[in-house]
Amino acid sequence: MFEFLFVLVILAPQLADTWRSRHPYLQFFRSAALFSATCMFFVSLKYLQQGMAMAIFQVGPLIITLLAVLFLREQIGPRRLFSLVGGFLGALIIIQPLGASFSLYSLLPLGAATGFAIFAILTRFLGSSESADTTLLYTAGFGALASTAILPFVFVLPGSLKEAGLMLFLPVVAGAGHYTLIKAMSLTEASDLAPMNYLTLVSALLWGFLFFAEIPAASTLAGAAVIILSGLYLWRRARQERQSG
Repeated sequence: MFEFLFVLVILAPQLADTWRSRHPYLQFFRSAALFSATCMFFVSLKYLQQGMAMAIFQVGPLIITLLAVLFLREQIGPRRLFSLVGGFLGALIIIQPLGASFSLYSLLPLGAATGFAIFAILTRFLGSSESADTTLLYTAGFGALASTAILPFVFVLPGSLKEAGLMLFLPVVAGAGHYTLIKAMSLTEASDLAPMNYLTLVSALLWGFLFFAEIPAASTLAGAAVIILSGLYLWRRARQERQSG
C-alpha cells in the first residue's frame, strides 16, 4: 500500500493516461506473478539463511530462458541446454532433496524464481507496447489490493519507531527498484541483464554475514558457483548467437 501511494504521488500529473493499458489482463497476470514470487521469497527468509535463499533464487535467469523456448519459440542448442541442466543441478546441490537436512521450505525460493521468470518474460513482452510508468502502476496497484486483502490475518503493529521507520523506507526502495527494473527490461533483452542479477547473491551473502552472522554452508557456495557459471555461459552463448545472426 505504501509503495502504491508513493507511485501515485510520482505519477499524479499524468495519471489519467498512465492507468490505461492495451493489455490489462497481461498486466494483472504479470503483477500476480511478481506478488507471488515476493511472498514466497519473504516466507523463505523465516526458515532459510538469506544467502541460501538467494542462491536458490539464482536459477531465475535459467528459467527465463526455458520459458522463452516454451512460449516465445526461441531456439535452443545443445550447449545452452547443457547450461540449463547445469544450473538446475546447482540448485539441487543447494537444496539436497535426498539429504537428511532437506526442508520443503527450500523449495520456496525455487517457486519465487519461477514467478520472477514469468514476470520477466511478460515485462519484456509488454515493454514494446506499454510505458514503464503504466507497468509500474499496475504492479504497485495489484500488490496493494492483494496485500490489503490478507492484511487482517497477518498484521502486527511495529514494536518501535525504528521498525516503523524501516517499514516506511521499504516501499521507497521497492518502488525505485521496480521502476529501474521495468525500465531496464524494456530497453534491453532480459537475458542480457542476467550477469547483473548475480550481484544480488554477493550482496545477500554479505548482508547475511554482517547483519545476521550467517555463514553459508559449503553446499550453498558450491551450488551457487555452478548456477552462476551455467548462467554466465548461457548469457555468453545467447549474445554470441545474436551477434553472429
